[in-house]
Amino acid sequence: MIDCDSSDIQALILENPQMGITKTAAVKGLIPAGNKVKELRGNLNRLMTEMPTVLEDRFGQAGLDAVAEIFRNLGAQDAATMKTRLGLGDTLRDSLDAWKVVGNVMGAKMVPKWVSETRVETNHPYCPQYEEFMKQGKLYCDSVCLPYVRAIAEGVSPKVKMEVVRAANKEATCIKALVYSP
Repeated sequence: MIDCDSSDIQALILENPQMGITKTAAVKGLIPAGNKVKELRGNLNRLMTEMPTVLEDRFGQAGLDAVAEIFRNLGAQDAATMKTRLGLGDTLRDSLDAWKVVGNVMGAKMVPKWVSETRVETNHPYCPQYEEFMKQGKLYCDSVCLPYVRAIAEGVSPKVKMEVVRAANKEATCIKALVYSP
């Protein structure tokens, strides 16, 4: 964290009168953490939309298959990292917790509903990636999101499988289930 007070910012502005406060602070690296997270999330969401768009345009289904492979690989890597860093086990709850972590990082809202001891369904009242896909007019959930979150859940616990209860459509986000088989 950069240590500065209002006199430091005033000095920066006096040194650079053509720059506004926000620009001066940003140029000097004085960007609030919340702003950094918001900017990074937005860039990641745009990347997750632009990649399948371009690769589908150039290579058709083979391009989308490549995108799905990339996100499957990233999900598997992230699952292994979360198991180590967060101490996740191999239970259904651990897979759900991994999804919650990813959702929190991405700014999604997730509502889990326990259907039984071996099944939990998740609804997304808000999904920023869904919103970004909708802006572009095409849902790429099958190539981007679903391979990633499946790899997360199943990488945390090989006894857990992901099911799509309701695919995302133009009216609503998806509903997914995690199912534990002992």
